[in-house]
Amino acid sequence: MLNSPPFPILPEDLTTNFLSEKLGRPVNSFETTRIGADRGMFGVIVKIEVVFDDDPGQSFPLTAKFAAPREGSLVSAHRGGLYERELKFYDELSVQTPVSVPIPYGTWYDPDTGNFLLLQEFIEEDLTIDQVHGIGIDDARLVLIEMARLHATWWDDSQLKSLPWLPGLNKKTRVVNLSTNAANGWPLLCEIFEDEFTSDEKVFGKTLANRVKKMLFELGQLPETLTHGDLRADNLLFHLSGEGVTLVDWQGVGRAPASLDLAYFISQCLTIEDRRKYESELLVQYRDELNNAGYLATEDEVRAGYSEAMLYGLVIACSIPLIMDPEEYRASKLAKTMARRSIEAMRDHGQFEKKKREGESL
Repeated sequence: MLNSPPFPILPEDLTTNFLSEKLGRPVNSFETTRIGADRGMFGVIVKIEVVFDDDPGQSFPLTAKFAAPREGSLVSAHRGGLYERELKFYDELSVQTPVSVPIPYGTWYDPDTGNFLLLQEFIEEDLTIDQVHGIGIDDARLVLIEMARLHATWWDDSQLKSLPWLPGLNKKTRVVNLSTNAANGWPLLCEIFEDEFTSDEKVFGKTLANRVKKMLFELGQLPETLTHGDLRADNLLFHLSGEGVTLVDWQGVGRAPASLDLAYFISQCLTIEDRRKYESELLVQYRDELNNAGYLATEDEVRAGYSEAMLYGLVIACSIPLIMDPEEYRASKLAKTMARRSIEAMRDHGQFEKKKREGESL
C-alpha cells in the first residue's frame, strides 16, 4: 500500500518509533550508512542496521531510499513522475512479475512535493562490478534471463494500459521529461567532453531534443511490454555467488517495446569492444530466454526498434550532469562513458548517419 505524508524525507528524520511501527517489531537502535552515492541515481540511499528489542545481539539490514536533495534532481524526477512510478511498481506490479527484486517493507509518497520513502530488503552485492568498466559476458547473460522474464510476462498485455501512472513512450509528460533532459544536459555533456566530440557529433547533438521526440514516437508504434527503463550495471545487484542478479531502481519503469531495455542494456553495460563481439550472440540468447519464459518471439519481434533505441542511452548520459555534480570524477566519467557507448552503437547500427540526415530537415 502506497502511504501518504507525513513520513521521514531525509535519513536523519528516521526514528526508532517510526521503524518499530513500520517493521512491526520494537526497534532498540539503528545506524545508517550512505550507499550508491556515485551511481547516478535519482535518490539518496542508506543502509540501515536495525537492532530489535527482542534480539539485541543481531542486527537486521535493510535499505531506505529518499528523494535526491539537489533541487534540479527533485524537479526533474517530479516532472517525470519517476518516484511515483517506482513506488507503484513495487506496490502494484512486482508481485505479478517473476523477476528478482528486493522485498519492499513500506512505500510513502507526497504528490505535492515529490518526496518519497522506500524501505526494502538489503541485498549484499558484488561491488567489483562497475558500470564504467563494463560487465562480463557471463553477468550479461544473467541479466538477459531477468529481462526476458519481465518482458515475456507483460508482452502486449492490455492490463498495462489501464494503469494511469504507467506511461507509454508517447505520453506527453514522458516526452517532455526526456526531451528536456536531452536539451538541458547536452551543453553540460559538451563541457565534460571539452574538445573530444567530433564536429559531426556536435552538430548531431544540437537537435538532440527533436531526435528524442521522433525516436519516442517511432518506438511508441510498436507492441509494448513492461520495461525497466534504466537497465545498466549501477542498477543491477550481482549476487556474491555469481549465480544471480537483482534489479533495482525502477523509477524509469513504463510501457515500451522490449527493444528499449534490450538496446540500452547491451550498449551501456558492455564495453564497446565486447558489445561488438557478443551482440549477435546475446540477441539470440534473449530470444531463447523469451521462449523459456513463455513468449514465443520471432527474430523480427526481438529486433523491432532495436537500432533506433540506441539513442536512448545518449539521453540518459545527458541526464547524468543534471542529477549528479559534474565536477565529481565518477559523475563525469559515467556521463562520458555512456555517451560514447551510445554514439558508437548508433554508428555501428547505421543510426548516426541516418539521424544526421534527418537532422538536416528538422
